[in-house]
Amino acid sequence: MLDVHTHFNPLGLLDISENYFSAQSSAFFSVGIHPKAEKNADFDIVKTLALRENCLAIGECGFDKFSSLSLKEQEEVFVSQVRLAKTLKKPLIIHCVRLYNEVLRVLKEENFLFPVIFHGFNANPQITNQLLKFSNTYFSLSEGLLKGKNSILKSLPIIPLERIFLESDTDENTDFSRLINTVAELKGVENTVVKSMVEQNFKKIFSK
Repeated sequence: MLDVHTHFNPLGLLDISENYFSAQSSAFFSVGIHPKAEKNADFDIVKTLALRENCLAIGECGFDKFSSLSLKEQEEVFVSQVRLAKTLKKPLIIHCVRLYNEVLRVLKEENFLFPVIFHGFNANPQITNQLLKFSNTYFSLSEGLLKGKNSILKSLPIIPLERIFLESDTDENTDFSRLINTVAELKGVENTVVKSMVEQNFKKIFSK
């Protein structure tokens, strides 16, 4: 199974770990500055690690309504990472809490055309439809779906399987079999279809 966003390195999963400081030379990882990170986070480290061949994406990065940083400060950090991803032609892994308009505005202003993955996605159908208008947006589903969160339960039916990823995020005990089965049930397909499509999506975005 493919785990597109994890803070661990679970056995038996091909994953993109954000635990980049301990990542082995052969391990896939992403690197970025979280919108709730300290104000003086070192962007030079991000730029250096992003150059590694096994760094598959930039992030998680974006906006968070509950960050101690101002919107202006979050935007400055986010724009820097969008530009880095654009220069390196790498996907973005987005962390967004209640500030989707700000994320979309920056992506439009920067004319970012590479894949954008909204991790831990749990937005309502109105926001989901807005994001689906952009062909380069993808949606990574996590434990929130298994907890029956209302927004994602309503949004999942309108998200094409061709735009879906699965992740463990900060929960190393995520039951991927159950996650796959839940997506399959809500989409009205066999679980093998979900697993196959997630693998195809991964290859499409991250295979060089």
